[in-house]
Amino acid sequence: MKKTQKNQFFLFLFIVSIFFFLNSESLSADSTASVAVTATVDVSCGDNVAEGFEQCDGSDLEGQTCFSYGYSSGSLSCNANCTFNTSACASGGGGGGEGGGGGGGWTPVATRVILQGKAYPTAKITILVDGKVATLINADSQAVFKADLTTLTEGVYNFGLWAEDKEGLKSITYSFTVTITEGRTTTVSNIFLPPTIELEKVNLSKGEALKISGQTAPKSEITLSVESEQEIIKKTFAEQDGDWKYALDTGLLEEGAHTTRAKAETEDSLKSSYSKVLAFYIGKYATTEICAKADFNKDGKTNLVDFSIMLYWWGKYSPCADQNKSGKVDLPDFSILMYYWTG
Repeated sequence: MKKTQKNQFFLFLFIVSIFFFLNSESLSADSTASVAVTATVDVSCGDNVAEGFEQCDGSDLEGQTCFSYGYSSGSLSCNANCTFNTSACASGGGGGGEGGGGGGGWTPVATRVILQGKAYPTAKITILVDGKVATLINADSQAVFKADLTTLTEGVYNFGLWAEDKEGLKSITYSFTVTITEGRTTTVSNIFLPPTIELEKVNLSKGEALKISGQTAPKSEITLSVESEQEIIKKTFAEQDGDWKYALDTGLLEEGAHTTRAKAETEDSLKSSYSKVLAFYIGKYATTEICAKADFNKDGKTNLVDFSIMLYWWGKYSPCADQNKSGKVDLPDFSILMYYWTG
């Protein structure tokens, strides 16, 4: 590296260190707030599944008996408010009651986490726990999936799910945090993974139809958002096999860079968050001419000028500065800029 380039690089690193020191709190907040959590922990008394803070639920006694509550015999039952009823339990006697003598005793109930919701028909779903792959499952033909995790202990966990559709397109990772209680079943339901999305072309002439497609749950309503001078909203519906498509008239758009993303709502009113953001261009500039190698001002170099452009867009979306197309400019985009740094 030449001396001038080296000096510029060290100056760059100095500016970067100051920037990240002064903005550490806001960066942390951005990374947390960027995830939309719509899944709910289902603790419904009366569904015959003891979960959350319920002691029991209907016939589900979580493996408890009169003996585990200090009685020698009798039948433990569950009240309508999901608390134990010990009125039919009995004390005293000769030690030969339930669990007595032979040492049968009470076996602790396993700690379980059930994740359930919808993705795409027969989609391959990857489930992450604290960033590591915990299990792989498949959705059924109606896009419904259910995962039963029994290896977790009590604590707070971050779960992430992403799906791959039949064309090999992957959704963004859907994340949420759940507190797990020892010896309880925690059910997280109403998960609806964002739809997949792809564009047939990314560089079009004004008036040319932009063909947008992807997959979601069958018969879901798709809402397309297109960023222009004003946001343009279009709607379409998925077919029974989960496929959806829309032909956007680009005559409605001015020349230049635009973005689009999609979200879905099922027939039973489950709503997804938005898909990944995809960029396209109306007019003469192709994607590679605008965004290649983090050269935002197109001067053939990746240097302090490009870094200043990135800072301007930090935490927001820019078709160029958002190099990994995550929907906003953040640390991964900065890493890409560093990779292509020329000084």
